[in-house]
Amino acid sequence: MKSLTLCAAIVLAALGLSGFASAPARTTGSVADPAMTAGPREGLAREVLEEINFLRTDPQGYIQVLRDYRSQFRDDLVIRPGRISIQTYEGVAAVDEAIRYMQRQPALPALRPDAILARAAADHVADQGASGGFGHYGHDGWDFTVRIARRGGQPYGGENISYGYETAREVVLQLLVDDNVRDRGHRVNLFREGFVRAGAACGRHARYDYMCVIDFGY
Repeated sequence: MKSLTLCAAIVLAALGLSGFASAPARTTGSVADPAMTAGPREGLAREVLEEINFLRTDPQGYIQVLRDYRSQFRDDLVIRPGRISIQTYEGVAAVDEAIRYMQRQPALPALRPDAILARAAADHVADQGASGGFGHYGHDGWDFTVRIARRGGQPYGGENISYGYETAREVVLQLLVDDNVRDRGHRVNLFREGFVRAGAACGRHARYDYMCVIDFGY
């Protein structure tokens, strides 16, 4: 069975918080996934923000999404009929932990779409997508705070990056479950109470097929 091991990257940069990125994905199997022959669907970035707002405003309702996702597991593999399977590190244990977290999570206000943050996110997609880069630093060595400032925004907030997924639900589930990320930092960003704005951009990635960048603002 062909499988793909995927992970995401996160940075927290607000009032002195430092950032980090997780290790790149590893691919196994010699046959390409037919679903990965085209670019992301138009409107995917908007759908990602809508999915995040579903998550934030109705965490109890999102528990069923997690349970449906859990049902796709066979040991530590996520089985996706007609598409390549996903190899996880923690298996259903990480999903179960996310469900327990969500059972305690109060609802939060929806994030407002922000054009400046969306443009900063798109700048990173354009930079990394063609080169196959990974993480929060562009080829010029600067992180999202500089990208936002260059677009005229305030360089305080956070950034989540998803690699390898082409649907909004898969992107958000990857960041919410946060498989193999010890402090669940992507999840922390999704539920950070101080964040009130967000902008997203998605595109092709030379190495991981797809990427989505979500920039958050206070």
